[in-house]
Amino acid sequence: MKKEEKTNTTQTGYRRTLSNSHIQLIALGGTIGTGLFLGVGDSIHRAGPSVILIFIIVGFFLFLLMRALGELILSDLKKHTYIEFIEKYLGKNVGFISGYLYWISWLTLAMAELTALGIYFEYWFPHLPTWLPGLVTMVVLLIINLISAKVFGNLEFSFAIIKILTILAFVVMIGYFLLVGESTKYGDISLTNLNAGGGFFAKGSHGFLLGFQMVIFSFIGVELIGLTAAEAQDPKNTIARAIDQLPIRIILFYVIAIVAILVAIPWPKISTTSSPFVQALSATGIKNAGSIINFVVISAAISSTNSFLYSAGRLLFSVNFDGKSKWSKTFGKLSKTQVPRNALIFSSLIIACAPLITLIIGDSAFTFISSTSTSMFLIIWAIMILTHIRYRKETANEDLKSFQMPLFPYLDYLVLAFFIAMIALLLYLDKFRIPMIAALVTFVILYSITKFVREKNNN
Repeated sequence: MKKEEKTNTTQTGYRRTLSNSHIQLIALGGTIGTGLFLGVGDSIHRAGPSVILIFIIVGFFLFLLMRALGELILSDLKKHTYIEFIEKYLGKNVGFISGYLYWISWLTLAMAELTALGIYFEYWFPHLPTWLPGLVTMVVLLIINLISAKVFGNLEFSFAIIKILTILAFVVMIGYFLLVGESTKYGDISLTNLNAGGGFFAKGSHGFLLGFQMVIFSFIGVELIGLTAAEAQDPKNTIARAIDQLPIRIILFYVIAIVAILVAIPWPKISTTSSPFVQALSATGIKNAGSIINFVVISAAISSTNSFLYSAGRLLFSVNFDGKSKWSKTFGKLSKTQVPRNALIFSSLIIACAPLITLIIGDSAFTFISSTSTSMFLIIWAIMILTHIRYRKETANEDLKSFQMPLFPYLDYLVLAFFIAMIALLLYLDKFRIPMIAALVTFVILYSITKFVREKNNN
């Protein structure tokens, strides 16, 4: 019995309780969240029908990122987060900074999801305080995460099935209406809507560039696949399979779904303050269709928040694991059920502040928080690619038989150039400049604090 427990526990004390089905469904569910259900309306408003091309471009680069990250994770399964690889190949200082920036990034991402919840509930309860649904959700999800990783996996399994079936049903329904010549209150359901209102590039090059921020935000969370490796029963097979299936998931659950929205509703009439999926089905006149899909987008936001809390708690634990300070001893230990209890509680308290941001800046809270999250993740992703480049250079003479990034180093440098270009783009565009500057300043502050603390400890 003791031997069996040992084989099912990682070096840090995590239990390997996530099955193949858990990982596959978490991987699928991780690509479907508020960015798609709510944020896509903002992207369409800015870029017009060309948002389809943006999703394909961003999806391509993030698939390459995941190939690189997958190779890192599967090269050493004793390490359970990307941060440990950054520490090994780029140095402890960069790893420490990246760990906390990554943790903050997941917190802002969860805050964006909670903010979106308030918007979704307005569909049914126009006078309900927008902060209330998020606060209640946060309390419930914290309790679930404190029980065990398996309970988290079971919940995500259920949520993922709901999201996947809903997207597929939506696409099939709109496809059927297209074939039989149905219409909505906005006009005919037709492929001509893809070229209406000024053509495919109706908003020009500037609008096309403006669409990238929210599309990138839509894909954030895809690397959750790798973060589950430490608690997966068979990570070597399931992680590789989940990453290789990513292009198919992107086409099925993003590109085709957005084409369905644009076919159902002329893009200039798509709302930016509610879910386009709810708007499209409500417009068909089908009784209760809008309410049904609104329930689904609420479950998607709850699911994403659940995943992001899971990630944030484990990152805070990972950064502080085996540390000597009082802070590290507090957040770098596991509970009796092998979950990072203190790290989860502290992370949830910060995420729960999202409603305060909504109260302060109002309806623009979601856009501001999502922009900040996007900015931070771009920095982290660039660091991750640099880590992979260093890893491959240091292992150049080794016989690499694991999951590999194709066409190294050319694709690595291409991905890195894309992330740098996106950072430059957000600095250039007025609407996203402040969140991007805030992310860069946060990085500099963390670097300064880290350097000061380490120099003090060395003296």
